[in-house]
Amino acid sequence: MSNSNDHVLPRPVEALPEYAHSKSRNALMERLINAFALSEASARAISNAVVDPSEVRKAIGEPDDPDVERISVPGGTLFGIRTAVWSRRCMPDPRNPRTLPWRRHPFAVDPGSGGEDSKFRPLPEPRPLDEGAPQGAELAVDVENRDHLTWASQQAASFVLAENDWRRSIASQGVMEAVWLVATTYIHADGTSPVTSLTTAEGSSRTTAVHDILQVRSSDVPYDEEDTKFRAHIKRLNEQFERGEHDANATVALRCERIPALILVGFLPHTGGTTGFPTAVKSFVALRHVDPPKPWGEGPENESLADEVLDEMYRRHLISKAQKEYFAGSCTRDEARAAHLPDDPVLRAAQIVDLLANDDARFVEAIRVAVTSQSTRKHITTKLTNDLATALILRAVSDEPAKVDQIRRYLRFAFGKPVHKANWAATGRTTEALVNAAVSEVRAAIGSGDTDEPGPATVELAVRAAYPLVVTQRLSASRGSTSGLPDRRTPGEVIDAMRRSVHGVVQLGQALQDYSEGRESLRAVDDAGTIRTREDGSAIALNDVYLRNEYPPPGKAKAVDSGDTPTDRYNAAVAALSGAIEALDGAFHALCNVTGHDGSPLVESKGVEPRLTEEWRSILRRTDEELVVWARSYRKAYGTRPEPAQPDVDDEYDANPSLEDVWEGEDPEAAG
Repeated sequence: MSNSNDHVLPRPVEALPEYAHSKSRNALMERLINAFALSEASARAISNAVVDPSEVRKAIGEPDDPDVERISVPGGTLFGIRTAVWSRRCMPDPRNPRTLPWRRHPFAVDPGSGGEDSKFRPLPEPRPLDEGAPQGAELAVDVENRDHLTWASQQAASFVLAENDWRRSIASQGVMEAVWLVATTYIHADGTSPVTSLTTAEGSSRTTAVHDILQVRSSDVPYDEEDTKFRAHIKRLNEQFERGEHDANATVALRCERIPALILVGFLPHTGGTTGFPTAVKSFVALRHVDPPKPWGEGPENESLADEVLDEMYRRHLISKAQKEYFAGSCTRDEARAAHLPDDPVLRAAQIVDLLANDDARFVEAIRVAVTSQSTRKHITTKLTNDLATALILRAVSDEPAKVDQIRRYLRFAFGKPVHKANWAATGRTTEALVNAAVSEVRAAIGSGDTDEPGPATVELAVRAAYPLVVTQRLSASRGSTSGLPDRRTPGEVIDAMRRSVHGVVQLGQALQDYSEGRESLRAVDDAGTIRTREDGSAIALNDVYLRNEYPPPGKAKAVDSGDTPTDRYNAAVAALSGAIEALDGAFHALCNVTGHDGSPLVESKGVEPRLTEEWRSILRRTDEELVVWARSYRKAYGTRPEPAQPDVDDEYDANPSLEDVWEGEDPEAAG
C-alpha cells in the first residue's frame, strides 16, 4: 500500500535531551500551583511530562501575572502552554469522540453480558476535578477499576487505528502539530488511589499512533512512575545515535519520543457566565478540530452535542442526575427500574423526544447554550433536535454498527412537525389506554370536521410507534427514484397520516403491542383491530410499501386489494375516482399551460366551447354535492358527535334539520 508519505523524505533525527531531574520538575510544579491554582497531582503530571521544565517555568513568568497563550472560546478564555512533552508521559483520550456512535450502552446491553465491546459500561463524560470549582483547569473521569480504563483505552485504540491510522506518516515525520492536553485524574470505584495523567482533549489519533509505534500501552501511563527506567531508555537511544547505529526502530523512536503539545492550564469564564472548564474544552475541540484526513462526521458530532445538552439541563436543574444517566443510556435497565424510570426503550424514546421537543423556554435555552458552545450553529432547528434525540434513542439499540447507522438515517425523519408544534407529553400510560384516547380524539376530530390536529394522544402514539416501526425497519426514508417505494414521504409523514384515522391509530397500537411481545414481524390489522391474513391464513406483515399504500398522503386513495368483496369493490371504485380526479387536475393544468406565439395561454384568448363547459360544470356541481354528502356520512360512521354549544339565553336556538339528521343515531351499515 502506498500513500503520499512514500514520496516525502523522512524527517532527520537528533539526540534526545535527558529526562529532567526532580529538582527542575518540582520547581515547575510549584510555579503551576501558584500561577493556576492546580492541584499537586495535576501540576506534577504536567511537570513530569514536559521535556524542558526550566524553559516552561521561565515562559510562564511570575505567578501573579503568568505569560501564557490565551484562547477565546464560547463562554470565556482558556489559558495554554505550548511546549514539547514526552509521549510516554501523556495518553490519548480513552473516550475518543470518534467512537461515540458505536458504543454499547448499558440500557441496550448489560455490561459483561455481551461481547468484548460491552464488557464494561462506556466511560462517563469528564467532570471538574473539584465540583466546587468548575472553572478549575483539571478534569476527572470515574472508572470502575484499572481494568475498566485499560478496556476503554484498548477499544478506542482499536477503532482509531482501523479508521484513522497515522502510523506510517508519524513513523516518517513524527508528530508535527501540537496535541491538546489536559491534566485528568482517574478516580477508581474499587478504592484504588486516584491517578493523574496528561490526557488528550481531542481524542488524538496521533498520540494513539505514537504509542502503538513505541509499543506503549496507553492505559499504563497514569500508573507509571519509574523515572530511573525512563531515563535509562533515553540514554540507550542516545548512545545508539552517537554510535551511528541508526536502525529503523531506534530512528523511529527518536522521532516519536517527543511530541509538540498545547497544555490547557486555566480557564476564565465571562463575567456572570456559567460555562465550566469541561464545556470550554469541548468548545475548543468542537470549534477548532481540524485533524485530517477524516473529520468526526455527523454521527459523532450529534452524539457529543446530545451529551452536552444533557449536561447543560442537569446543570440548570431541569433534569436529575438519574434522568441524565438514563437519557444518556449510561444506566442498565435494572438501574432504570430502581430509579422509577421505564425500562421499555419505547417509553424511553418518547421521553427523550418530549425532552428535546419541549417548547418551555428553560429547556429551549439549555439546548441553545449547549449547542452553541460546541457549534457555529445560530438557530436550533427541528432537524437538529431530531438528530440529537435520535443519537440518544439509539443508545438502547445493540445491533451491528452498519445497521444502527442505517436506522439512524431513518429515525431522524420519524418525528414530524406536529411533534414540535402540538401540546403533548410522554405520559407513560399503557398502550391500550393511549390507543383508546387516540381513537377518541380522531373520532372527535372527524365529527367536528376539524382534522388539522386530532389531539395530543395521537402525537404521543405516533412518537412511541416510530421506534418499533423504524428500528425493525418496517418503515424507512426514501432512497431516491430507485427506492421502489410508492412515494417519497419521510417516515414521520407516513406515521402522521396513520394517526389521523381510526384504522391508522389501531395499527400503530398493534405495532407497539407486537414489538413489546417480541414478535419477529409487526402484523397488519383492519379497522376493528383484527389481524389481517392471506389466503393461506398467515398474518400480513407490515412493510414500507404496505404502510405507504394503506395510509396515502392527502387527496390520494389507498391501494386496492385484489379481492371481490363489496368492501374490495368499494375501495377499488374510490381509488378509480381518486385517479380520475388527479388526471382531471393534470389535464386542467396542461390546458392552462398551452401558450401561443406571444407566450400567453391560448385558453384565455380562444376559450372553450360552451357546449363542453356547461356539461362539465353540471358534472362538477353534481359531483361536488355528492362529495359533501359522502364526507358527512364518513363523519357519521367514524366520528363522535361534538357536544352542542350552549345557546345564549337571549337568542332563539335555530336547529339545523340536516345536521340533526346526520347525528341522529348510528347507522350500523355505515359504521360497519
